[in-house]
Parts: sequence; C-alpha cells; structure tokens
Amino acid sequence: MIDIKDNFLPIREFEQMHSELMAWNFPWYTSKVVNDSDQNAGNNMQFTHLFYERYSPVDDTINILHPVLRIIQPISIFKIKANIMPNQGKVIEHGYHHDVTDSEFHPIKDHMKTSILYMNTNNGYTKFEDGTIIESVANRFVTFPNHTEHTGTTTSDSDYRLVINFNYA
Repeated sequence: MIDIKDNFLPIREFEQMHSELMAWNFPWYTSKVVNDSDQNAGNNMQFTHLFYERYSPVDDTINILHPVLRIIQPISIFKIKANIMPNQGKVIEHGYHHDVTDSEFHPIKDHMKTSILYMNTNNGYTKFEDGTIIESVANRFVTFPNHTEHTGTTTSDSDYRLVINFNYA
C-alpha cells in the first residue's frame, strides 16, 4: 500500500527546511546511486547527506527534520538520508532497491516503513515494482512498506531533484 500526502508540511516549515538543505554550508557528499545498471554508468552519481544511520543521529543536522518527525512520530528510526540528483539532461531511472536490506541488522525490519519527502517539483519520479509512478511534487510525502522495491530518477527540467528518505517504524 502506497500512501500519498500532498502539502505535507505547513508551507513556512517546508520552505525553511528547503532553505537549510540548499544553504551554501550544508554538508553534501558524493556517492554512487544504489543498484544502478551498467547502462547508466556515466550518470551514476548523486550527492547525499546522512542524518540518521543504524538508529543513531549522525550529527546535529537532524534538527532540520523536526517538523517531519513531529508529524510521523516514529517509534524507532533506522536511517534518514537526503539525496540530490543533478540535472542529467534526461530522466534516467536507476535500479530497483529497498532502502534497508535484509542483510542489515534491524530487529524491527518487518514493521519498517519507507517515506519520501519530495523537496522540489520536477519531472523526476519514484517508480514502484508494480509500475506505479509517483511524480516529484514539492512537499509531497509518500509512505510504503520497506520491503516494496522502488527506484528513483534524475530530472531534466530542474537544476536538481531533491528528496529525503525516511526508514522507520
């Protein structure tokens, strides 16, 4: 089951969060896109910021996410990560995956959810294993069971595609 909530945060809170993520001094790191196919080898790059990893905050940037955490009220947070995909001149789908795999230690895995907060509107999307496509619309919050395979994309009509992934119970 996929749950979609548009206008998830009050607009001022959403705009503040976006502003903080896009500030000149916000720490972004390069990484490869998960499970990407060989056909996209030249475009297998994104910028990421890890807020939470293996049930622990990584640094004090987690404060940016308090408006979201206040609403979803997680019992346990496994991982929260922001991804920013630069414009590649075309929309490129990357490989299907689960954000938290069975090989990772997490005693609550059967109860975990994945949520995506879309931080900007663009022609990128999230595609699910059943073919369902969720368009990237600013302030949209999508939630689904962690075991649901999905893939993200790049964008071609915006400078970037920015999402925040939440993995929690």
